[in-house]
Amino acid sequence: MVDDASFHDEITVRQATVADISDLVRLRRMMFEAMGFDDSAKLDAGDAAAATCFAQAIPSSELRGWLAVTPTGEAVSTCGLVIDQHPPGPGNLSGKTGYIMNVVTDPAYRRRGLARRLMQVALAWLDEWGIQRAELHATDMGRPLYEELGFAAHTGMRLETRK
Repeated sequence: MVDDASFHDEITVRQATVADISDLVRLRRMMFEAMGFDDSAKLDAGDAAAATCFAQAIPSSELRGWLAVTPTGEAVSTCGLVIDQHPPGPGNLSGKTGYIMNVVTDPAYRRRGLARRLMQVALAWLDEWGIQRAELHATDMGRPLYEELGFAAHTGMRLETRK
């Protein structure tokens, strides 16, 4: 591996495009596998569904994504963002919330600040667009970074329906 100072100079952070879908899907699957998902059939189905979604959502700007890329062009970390629109309220007059997702770094490149750099890019994009609220779901591995960036735990609930 490269020392940290030159490592950061060599890694490029850029916005993801439709040409990056295979890398986005690959890294996303890596995230799910790190979270303990091991059903290959479900992972394959999720990969296919995500690729279809990304093919529509990236060009329409429904999804923003960023990649950290090595000098050889290898995508080694990613961060995604969608904007959820809710009715405005006293704590969020625009009603817009940036939902940050799919933050993952290839294991060979972890603990080098890539997720932090990508999160800073996503948060700067939210600031630029005047979106004052951001949310995410944190894994145990990611929680310390998110807390350092100012995220706090909040209460949420979910119902998954079965058919």
